Amino acid sequence: MKLDSIDLTLWLAGIGMEAFLLGLVIWKRIYRTLPFFSCFFVWCLLSDAGMAIANMFPNAYLPATLVNITFDALFQLAILAELGKVIVRYNNVRPPSPALIGSLIALAFILAALINRWTIPTQYSIMDTLYLVLMQLFAVLRVVSLLTLVWWSSLQGLHWPTRELRIVSGLAVYIIAGITVAVLHGHDLVGMQFHWLDQVLVAIYLWTLSYWILASTTIVVNQQ
Repeated sequence: MKLDSIDLTLWLAGIGMEAFLLGLVIWKRIYRTLPFFSCFFVWCLLSDAGMAIANMFPNAYLPATLVNITFDALFQLAILAELGKVIVRYNNVRPPSPALIGSLIALAFILAALINRWTIPTQYSIMDTLYLVLMQLFAVLRVVSLLTLVWWSSLQGLHWPTRELRIVSGLAVYIIAGITVAVLHGHDLVGMQFHWLDQVLVAIYLWTLSYWILASTTIVVNQQ
């Protein structure tokens, strides 16, 4: 896949921000409390290198993309679970009951299903169809996990540390954008329309990285 000037700019900006954030989590020792969040940037840099190599082999690009979006989703789900554990420790409360979490997950799945109609165009190849299916599946799983975490903490009246609140806020923007793009991809978009959506999603990802950088470099006094 040949990168145009916008793709190249977004890609290089992403590498720079990911490297800077990796340096921040090491310098500020954020990895001690948020290891999955910290390792995410290691994975991102490795993924960037792998995709650059795969880009030189046309037949390898799409399979590499499938691996990339799978590990991205797994890391983001792990980060949400990690933030939940931080909230439990910060508020010194007992973990939520399985019944409560199960109810919230069921409600979140219903809401996500209403948003996402699971429309998959039938004219694509098997690999392209698999890409769309995985995008929609992971988009729904992320939305469900995010809603479950937010609803649970709201129902319990729990307080968030400033850093973790900003992390989940930035990730929430990206997750909402992700399911929006996944839904639009399933509506027979072709050519550059399809690609423009991907570029918009990458731009929103860069905004999320920028917000995390700002959150990590700004001293804020937590409310008591």
